[in-house]
Amino acid sequence: MGFLKKLFGGGSAPSRDDGLYVYIKLARGGEIVRLRINPGSELNPNEDETGYVSRKYVVGPRSYQRAEGTFHFNANRQIVSVELEGGEVSTEEEWQAQEANNEVSN
Repeated sequence: MGFLKKLFGGGSAPSRDDGLYVYIKLARGGEIVRLRINPGSELNPNEDETGYVSRKYVVGPRSYQRAEGTFHFNANRQIVSVELEGGEVSTEEEWQAQEANNEVSN
């Protein structure tokens, strides 16, 4: 039974989320998407090996609109710049407001 709890996340130990979150506002429709980047598996060394880069497709879960992003990180795995095609960087507050508005609408 202990094996199954470990396998499926049972037990009292809280899980730690090391994900890096970026909020993207899609150009078509304006939907804001919360994008999670896993620093353990989704960061690749950049060309001069002074930092990291990650390329991701962003798809709106409601509108299915898409954007493409390239995310640049320093050696400490902190975001230093973002290049987006089909969207722009947004904020967590704007995403939360959108989510609250969607809950009221449903």
